[in-house]
Amino acid sequence: MEYIEATRRVGAGLTEAADDTTAAAAVQLAIEAWKCLAGTDLAWDHCGLELLDIRARLYSEYDDVVVDAAAPVRDDAETRLAVATLLEQLARYHERLAADDHEGLARRLSHDAGAQQLRRAAAALA
Repeated sequence: MEYIEATRRVGAGLTEAADDTTAAAAVQLAIEAWKCLAGTDLAWDHCGLELLDIRARLYSEYDDVVVDAAAPVRDDAETRLAVATLLEQLARYHERLAADDHEGLARRLSHDAGAQQLRRAAAALA
């Protein structure tokens, strides 16, 4: 599957029936873009650092999640928009978790912080 299509499918999963595995797939897709496109613009490095922190804090249990998609091939407006949109959908997912009263306060605050980081990462690509 092409990279852009993969971001759309995973993003749709985040808005429909999201779970931590789908969210981890979104993080993995975004990190893959950073790995492939870092060096073309410092914005990717800023985005990548935020993503690595989020993965370490919220998705360390999901290191084995793999998305079967081609790597992004170029740093263009379409790729940046796809990644930024995916990160915004992931931020909304974390906002929903932050508002869930069934979670403990520390976990809710972590989700809220994650949503803010994801928005910073997306803004770096704008």
